[in-house]
Amino acid sequence: MTQREDARPLGDRTQQILRLLIRTYITSGEPVGSGTLSRSLDGKLSPATIRNIMAELEDAGYLTHPHTSAGRVPSEKGYRYYVDQLQDSSRVSKSSERRIAQMLEDSDTPEDMMLRASYLLSTISRNVGIVIAPPLASTQLKHIEFLDLGDGKVLVIFVSNQGSLQRKVIRIQDGYSQDELDRAGRFLVERFWGKTLIEIRNELIRMMEAERNVYDRMLNLFRTWNDTLAVDDELAPDSVFVQGTANILNKPEFADVDRMKNLFQMFEEKGRLVRILNECIASNPAAGVRIAIGSELGIPSMRDFTLIASSYPSRDNTVGFLGIIGPTRMEYERGISVVAYLGRLVGEKINA
Repeated sequence: MTQREDARPLGDRTQQILRLLIRTYITSGEPVGSGTLSRSLDGKLSPATIRNIMAELEDAGYLTHPHTSAGRVPSEKGYRYYVDQLQDSSRVSKSSERRIAQMLEDSDTPEDMMLRASYLLSTISRNVGIVIAPPLASTQLKHIEFLDLGDGKVLVIFVSNQGSLQRKVIRIQDGYSQDELDRAGRFLVERFWGKTLIEIRNELIRMMEAERNVYDRMLNLFRTWNDTLAVDDELAPDSVFVQGTANILNKPEFADVDRMKNLFQMFEEKGRLVRILNECIASNPAAGVRIAIGSELGIPSMRDFTLIASSYPSRDNTVGFLGIIGPTRMEYERGISVVAYLGRLVGEKINA
């Protein structure tokens, strides 16, 4: 995490007051007055001195002043300055480390591990935990089967080289016998083992152009399944794991029903979550934890929220994402530490 270029340096005493005010507000949820801060400092600074510092911070845009209170609350700029000053060395507690290790150790598939990781992100941070699997379009084929379910439906079972499993029911226009489906699965594995779905699709198109009658039906079968995965958009919703949406309901600043409806609609439209995390990572491609606060998310309905995210690598050179979404008034140290720790651990276990 690096300080933004547009964030002007603040004096040591001013920084101290800003940090203390933000931490106090995160804990209490109430606007913070100069008297409260003076008592927290054991009277080392008088309320009058602190009021002057708070007024300067408000003039500079780091604090805002609710109309109904004499206290101040952090602005988006204040939170950004606070986050940029945090140390990268934030660590999860030993008890959280043990809990994480135990839960992930018991997982027997990558999907189960991602589900457990989203639960851990949610419960430890007390916000919404999100884990997004590496895009299936870029994962490498290990095994694929097509099973006839009758009535124009076929079950596709796909296993990637990293061990991820996906089952998908597709509807087909042409009739296929189970023998044809078995031959298609064997052919794809024998011919394209270790290749990505995009590479397989492109190669099948080239093969069809050369020998159209032989490969036309196979391409249609593969394309039908391929299209259901939203390969071009990399949005495969069944590879997005979200836990802890109820945590948001317990936050006093989110009693607004319309605001909650918009947020929960976004959680249901998982493709939007993928895009948000992609954009957050792309806006700061350096390794480590990325943080987008309020308007930085680019979504008006999320102006009161923060996203803390990290990528994790897969052994087939694809990348997944994980993170938390919560109110701007969140425990940033806790959120940053758990996202950083799980980002490293999930990557290590998937690549093991």
